Amino acid sequence: MTERRGGSRAVWSEVDLEAIRENIRALRALVAPAEVLAVVKANGYGHGAAPVARAALDAGAAWLGVARVEEGVQLRGHGIDAPILLLSEAPVSAAEAVVTHSITPVVYTVPGLEALAKAVAAYGGRHRLSVHLKVDTGMHRVGCDPDDALDLVARIDASAELELAGVCTHLAVADDPADPYTAAQLAQFAGVLDALRARGDECGLVHAANSAAALASPDARFDLVRIGIAAYGVPPAPTFDDVIALRPALSLHARVMMVRELAAGERLSYGLRYELPHASRIATVSAGYADGVPRNLGLAGGHVII
Repeated sequence: MTERRGGSRAVWSEVDLEAIRENIRALRALVAPAEVLAVVKANGYGHGAAPVARAALDAGAAWLGVARVEEGVQLRGHGIDAPILLLSEAPVSAAEAVVTHSITPVVYTVPGLEALAKAVAAYGGRHRLSVHLKVDTGMHRVGCDPDDALDLVARIDASAELELAGVCTHLAVADDPADPYTAAQLAQFAGVLDALRARGDECGLVHAANSAAALASPDARFDLVRIGIAAYGVPPAPTFDDVIALRPALSLHARVMMVRELAAGERLSYGLRYELPHASRIATVSAGYADGVPRNLGLAGGHVII
């Protein structure tokens, strides 16, 4: 259990790293023989990137995934030497950091390829840098057009500094298993893979599945699944609650700072919106905006465990 407190304040979060391990083990068993990439972007979804990364690797994750170059650099700074996939193409200015810290980038533009190749050459060109081609099959955030995939792979193959180690895509609506858009994306992705293989290209690791697709779309698992929110014990949608047992890893704690008895009809806090229906014992908890508690929680309703 990793506990982090905000100085002298009586509010803190706790991260159960064993829950992370259990979730990764359960997901690995579900998606086998595909391997698991644990996504630890955004400081491990706020759970702490390095501790989560170590827990996921302990449980058998083969890869880690980050969104920004500096996130991969930070993991290397913590002594983590596992394969790290950069999920978006590196800015030209960060290409050198990708090379020097042995991060595997996804690529999808000619300028991106050229910047990485120059960085490898500048670093000494001792070995070729592995890259994964990201194909946009309908997510429309990042990735190359399917019609451009063969040309980009040809450029990679012709480069003395780069080598194709994987091909991937990203699914937009996998959290709704009934939506036919996922099948259409996978069909388009299969067409790109078939065209590459027909030309004699080795595609390396093939991956498309996020947490939702890993749970609901076995045909999307390929060689590797990218597990994000599910690693932290949160199903990607309520419809997945019965697919696999996941343990939430994060809990928020605060100390009770005052307890009082109030009569029926008294009103509480800003706006006095809540009226006590009967005489009640009221506990004030030391947690607020700065701790991520939204002001409208009082209107929406919620629970705490005392």
